[in-house]
Amino acid sequence: MAVRKCPQCFAVVSAARTLAYSHALECAGCKAPLEVSAGSRTIATLVGLLASVLVWRLTGAPEAGYGELARHGGLGWVLPVVYAFFAFSVAAPLALIFVADLRVKLAEAVAEPEHAPIESGQAEVSHGQHHTGSHH
Repeated sequence: MAVRKCPQCFAVVSAARTLAYSHALECAGCKAPLEVSAGSRTIATLVGLLASVLVWRLTGAPEAGYGELARHGGLGWVLPVVYAFFAFSVAAPLALIFVADLRVKLAEAVAEPEHAPIESGQAEVSHGQHHTGSHH
């Protein structure tokens, strides 16, 4: 399957729509509900994590130690973490653009509340009543 194509009508979904609505896409051609596959999300996440580790290591955080980074400024130790976060925030979506495999989204079942059947002779307990047992 080609990247960012509807599996039903093979219409190409734009990269911007894929990133913005990765869990709730709609095909422009056949109007089928689509989503990015779990495998594509995993690959994009791994690319983002690798990029963040690379940036964190390039900032010298492991070699310098957080104590030495803190001496250069009050919050100097935070910068490698912030840079790594930004690297992840850029690399993961860029990877998703190139590996996004779309699939038809299955309809999610709506859970209905379960009510216990009331047997004859039992009174219904309201939510306002409290347990009278000793808890103290």
